[in-house]
Order: sequence, then structure tokens, then C-alpha cells
Amino acid sequence: MPQLKQKIAAQQRKLWASVVVALLILGLALVALLYNERNSTIARETDRLLAQTRVIDANLGKQLEGVNAALNSVRAERRGWSLPTRASPSDSRHLSALVDAMPGVRTMLITDDQGKVIASNRAEVIGFDASKRPYFQMAKEGGRMEALYVSEPFKTTLGVFSLNMVKNWADDKGQFAGVISATLDPEYFDVLLRSVVYADDMQATLIHGQGRVLLTRPSNPTMEGAHLAVPGTHFSNHTQSGRSESLSIGWVEVTGDDRMIAYRTVQPVALQMNIPLVLAVSRQMAAVMAPWHYLALVCGLTYGLISVVILLSVYLLLRKQKALMDLTRLRELEAREHAERLDMAVGGADLGLWDVDLVSGVRRVNARSLEMVGDAPDSDGGTLEELMARVHPDDLPEAHAARMAHQRGLQDALIIEYRVRHRDGRWVYIHSRGKVTHRSDDGEPLRMMGTHLDITERKAAEAKIAEFAFYDPLTQLPNRRLLMDRLAQAQHASARSKQPAALMFLDLDRFKWVNDTLGHDMGDLLLQQVAERLLICVRQTDTVARLGGDEFVLILQQLGESQQDAAVRARALADKVLEALRKPMVLGDTEHVVTTSIGVAIFCGESQAPGELLKLADKAMYQAKAAGRNQVCLSPLQVEPSGELLPNK
Repeated sequence: MPQLKQKIAAQQRKLWASVVVALLILGLALVALLYNERNSTIARETDRLLAQTRVIDANLGKQLEGVNAALNSVRAERRGWSLPTRASPSDSRHLSALVDAMPGVRTMLITDDQGKVIASNRAEVIGFDASKRPYFQMAKEGGRMEALYVSEPFKTTLGVFSLNMVKNWADDKGQFAGVISATLDPEYFDVLLRSVVYADDMQATLIHGQGRVLLTRPSNPTMEGAHLAVPGTHFSNHTQSGRSESLSIGWVEVTGDDRMIAYRTVQPVALQMNIPLVLAVSRQMAAVMAPWHYLALVCGLTYGLISVVILLSVYLLLRKQKALMDLTRLRELEAREHAERLDMAVGGADLGLWDVDLVSGVRRVNARSLEMVGDAPDSDGGTLEELMARVHPDDLPEAHAARMAHQRGLQDALIIEYRVRHRDGRWVYIHSRGKVTHRSDDGEPLRMMGTHLDITERKAAEAKIAEFAFYDPLTQLPNRRLLMDRLAQAQHASARSKQPAALMFLDLDRFKWVNDTLGHDMGDLLLQQVAERLLICVRQTDTVARLGGDEFVLILQQLGESQQDAAVRARALADKVLEALRKPMVLGDTEHVVTTSIGVAIFCGESQAPGELLKLADKAMYQAKAAGRNQVCLSPLQVEPSGELLPNK
């Protein structure tokens, strides 16, 4: 036997080692899969963001070429002028026509070599001294005639950021004669930036080459106008890299979150821009990685479940093996009494043993049987009569009949379930199995033996399942199935008593707004509070049920002797319900006032199917909604000679 135990122990260790190694290999494979998928997710989103920047770059380049062409056309008309010169009204009209033709261009102007505005589409700026303006000084100091000068973004009187596109113009001697400027509003780039935004967490940003943010879409006031040319920022890393496009991942101080950012420098060679524009298209890393996180969670849970199942299976297998080995050892030893071995086996199955002398009625039970009903471990089993006295009165006839049927030979075995009073006062469900083991020569039963099993928890679980079949799990109110049964009972009771009753159909007004705005958790909390208030409004004999969604139904019985009495009382209760629901309901940190539309159908007797009554009340409810919500509408009824109420034709 010791050698057998050592051999089995070695086999078990080998099995455990194999299982652990297999689970580790599976875990490493999942980690590798998730790692590759993470890299693939980042690579896919990287390619997509860079592609979006290229789309913007191509279209933005065309827009800038349009502005450059407009500036060149104005300069071409002034070529050959001598200084000093004065602009003619036709110059301003020409500028106005160009502005009208280019949406997003707010102002175009021409200055002389001293910075004085000599022509503009806006008459109020003619004569203005722009010599101190950065865009004039930048262009004059630059001196290149073919260059397109890009000013730093500035905040306009309208509170938005704009920038100037500027070109120099020369007199008939080729000397600097002034500048031609076009002021671009954000709307010039708005449609272009919005066209590449394909996710709620996404941002498309246009940045001046020196770091000032001109525009971001969706609009973000904290970013627009911010200066990004700070050492160590993603923007600075891009501009210092010298590459036309780059990608960064990390914390962004301006937005306060981790983002994936694709940068692209916009500086078409043909335009000879002195300072480039930079495009930045970004997404939140949390949103980008959300599908991967979900996949990782599913894989982790699956791996955990597989591991638990495998480990539990191995454990149960080894446990079974150990049990078989123990059984073999017990059989070989044969040193214990048969009763002791039986008691151990039964104890492992959580069973109680019982042995009844049918002549004297004396019962002998083991410790588990005593424990089930709360008896002291050192007490005896008492008599059969004492046990039957503790059986629930509703179960006693069936239990007695089953025992007698077996004792008379009508049943092969005794199999019964019944309730027994525990010493602490509660009822315990017992499942008993037994057989007559001894009979007299004339066939009279002398002795029975069997087992007890405590099935209280199983019965509670069955009751819970039955409750779910008839009650709404959210509000604990009767569901549609139980409602229709209650309605049929109410019709039957109304027919017997000749007293009218009412069916009230409630539909909460604008409940969808609560779900969409506050969330489904708050919607569920609202439904629970509505159910509580409805229960307070009705009598114990009435029924409050939930059909589903935001629909509730009330069954009101014994509403008087006539249709008029029933209508008055039903209307009074409906008003009471409206008033109760108008009181604010606390939903988390907020309070919400809910209203409801109520339809009422009066009935007396069983002349109509329950479903037809429900349709009448439902129709009346929709009439209440049509009347402006928060209303009560009674379905029109008539009285038959028999005293029953039917809907008007």
C-alpha cells in the first residue's frame, strides 16, 4: 500500500506539472497574440491619421495657391506704378470682388511703402497706418517679391484667431512699394478640418509654424491661440525633426490626456512661404485602444475560465482518484464496522441516516439528521409520532399517504419531500428516501431505513426561479404574465359581486430623455421609485404591475355599485397617482420630475377578454398623450341590461 500511494503521488505531481506548463504556454500565446494585435491597432490608426493629414495637406495647398493667385493678380495690376502713388476706387472694388469670391477671406488691403493703407475692400481701414503691424514689418524686412509671407495668428475683435497672407509689390523701378495682404478667418479652413474628423475623440488642428494654434475642430477654446513651440512638446519634436510628417504618442498638456498625433508640415515649394503651417490630427489613446482593451479583457476572462475549468477538473479527478484509493484501503483493512463505514460515506454526501422500528415507533438517527432540524447532537431520534408532529400541516397528508403506500407494497420505495419545523422556528425542507427492510411472516412492515437530505436551499432557488417567471426583476412588481391572470381574476370577482372595476394604463412621459441624458442606471432607478409610489397610492386589494419599459398597469377592484361611482373613484385615484409622481425624484446628484399619461377602462364582469380590456386602456392612454401628456383619459363605456359595462360602439 505505501508503494502504491507513492506511485499515485508521483503521477499526480506529473499531471499537475503538465497542466501548469500547458496553461503557461497558452497564456504566453495569448500574450503574444495580444501584443501583436496591440501593435497592429496602433499601426492601423497611425496610417489612418497620417492619411488624413495628407488629404488636408493636398486640399490646403490648393486653397493657399488660390490666395496666392489672388494676391498676384492684385500685384499684377499695380506693376509699373511709380511712387508716391494713390489708389483709385477701382482698386478697392477689385479687392471687394476678390473677397466676395473667396469665402473665409475677411479683409484684403494694399499699403504703400510707409505702411499706409491705400486700398481695401473695407472702406474704414483706408488710410490706416499699418507700419507697426507685424505682417507689414515681416514682409518689408523679408524683401522677396515672390515670397508668400505668413503672419502669426492674432485674435480679432470677434474673438476668433486669424492670420494674414502677405506679398510685396514693387514700383516701376523694382523697389519696394508696399504690401498686399489677405486676412483669412477660421471658416476658410473649417470645412477642410471637419472633413477628416471621423470619431468623437478626434481633433484636427492647424498650427502656425512658430507654434501658435490657429484653429482646432471640434472647437476647443483652451487650444486655440495656445503656444506649442515649447521644448519637449510633440510639436517642437516634429518641427525640429526636419521631416514633413511625423507621429507622436504621449501626454498632451493642452488637452490633458494621452493622444496619438499625426503632424504634417504644409509648405508648398511653389508658394515660397516664409513660415510653414503645421497640421495635427489626433485621437485619444483610450479611444484608439478601447477595442484592444475589450479584446484583452475577453481573452483574459476566457483564459481565466479555461484555467479554472482545467484546474478544477484535475482537482476533481485527483480527488476522485484519492477517494477510490481510500475506498480500496478501507476495504482491505476491514477493521471498521459496517455502520461506521456507511456513516462516513453518507456524511460525505451530506445525508442524514434514519432507522425506524415500525412496531414501537422509535427512531434512530445519526448526527447529521439531528443537525438538519436543530436538535442537540447528543439527543435521540425520538419517535415517529414526534417527527410527524413537526411536519408542516400542508405536507402531512401527502407524507402520510406516501409512507402508507410503501408499507403496503404499493410503491417500491419511499420518496417524499416535506417541511419540518426547525428548533429555531423556521421551516426546513427535507427529502427522504427509504425502504422497508424487515417484514413479518404475514407481510407486515417491521423496520424501515433510509436517508434525509436538506433541500432548503434548492427549494429557495426554485422559488426564486418561479418568482422571476411572474415578477419584474427590476421593480419586483407582477409582470405581464401575472397581470393577465390577476385581470382575469378581477373580472371573475366583478361578475360575482356585480361591482365595476377599472384597468388603468400608465405610460411615463418623455422617459427616453432620462435614459439618453442621465443613463440607463438612472432610468432604472426612476422606474423603481415610480413603482414604490404607485404601491403607496393603491389599496392592498389592488394590483400594480409593470408591462415593460416605462409602462405600468393598475387593477382597481370594488369601485362602487355603478359606472358613475367607478369612474369617479378611478379618476380620483388617477389624480392621486399624477400628484404622487409630480414630486421630484432623486436620481443620483440630480432631481427629476416625471409626469405620466393615464388611460382608464371601466369593466364589470367577463364579457370581454383581458387582452381587449388592456387595449381599451392603452387606447385611452394614447388619447391622454395626444391631449398634451400628464393627463387622464377614461375610455367611454356603456351598461348592458345585465349590469355589465361594455365599450361604446
